[in-house]
Amino acid sequence: MDRKRMTYFAFGFGLLLLVVVGLLARSSYREPAGIVLPEDPAGTGALELDHLENQLNVIAISPETLRPAVATLSRPLSYSRTQTVETFWSGGSGQAVYQVSVSGNRTRLDTRLADGSVRHTLAVDGESWVWYDSERLWTVLRGGDADQAARMPTYETVLDLPEEKIAVADYRMKDGLYCIYVETTEDEAGYADRYWISVGAGLLASAERVCAGKLVYRFSASPLEAELPAESLFLLPDGSTPGDG
Repeated sequence: MDRKRMTYFAFGFGLLLLVVVGLLARSSYREPAGIVLPEDPAGTGALELDHLENQLNVIAISPETLRPAVATLSRPLSYSRTQTVETFWSGGSGQAVYQVSVSGNRTRLDTRLADGSVRHTLAVDGESWVWYDSERLWTVLRGGDADQAARMPTYETVLDLPEEKIAVADYRMKDGLYCIYVETTEDEAGYADRYWISVGAGLLASAERVCAGKLVYRFSASPLEAELPAESLFLLPDGSTPGDG
């Protein structure tokens, strides 16, 4: 190869090298990816927690990162499941089971009472329509929301907690679900709360309240049902839509 061709070859190779170095430098200064939560391992085999937490770009949960992590969660627009609420006191306990169906801003609760009757509640935008069994008449209640009607704690309240009020925050398995776990410090009355929030569903999977270390309240929920709730569930006994008329 003559000297002239060697000069062209060296120049071209040097130019290519500069382009490659420039691209590498650009990628190294790229903005970091947004917050990513690990995928729910349901149906993917026996994956270990440390493996999931080491996924690329997955945020580690701690009291400092809890807020942005929880803020990425969103509840499904439509689902059905069973929710159980248990309360415990000295010498006894009580239980209430709710069949919950949600579609958009509408929530239906069907609750079997101790006397065998069933209370039906339709909650829409701060109003509730309540009737029993196959009655055709209902009562309208104003104020409160569906979570309060089902006695379900709202995990979004942890977004308002100061970091010093969060005792523990990490990832944990709960009944086969991969969850964000949050435990608060005791308040002045000795109460502390525990939340298990499903990463996959964005819903509260379980919750507990303890007083001076003793369990006084427990919330648990079944997996989401495969079929979406029927539209007829969100009608009043006469077939009308809540709020019409």
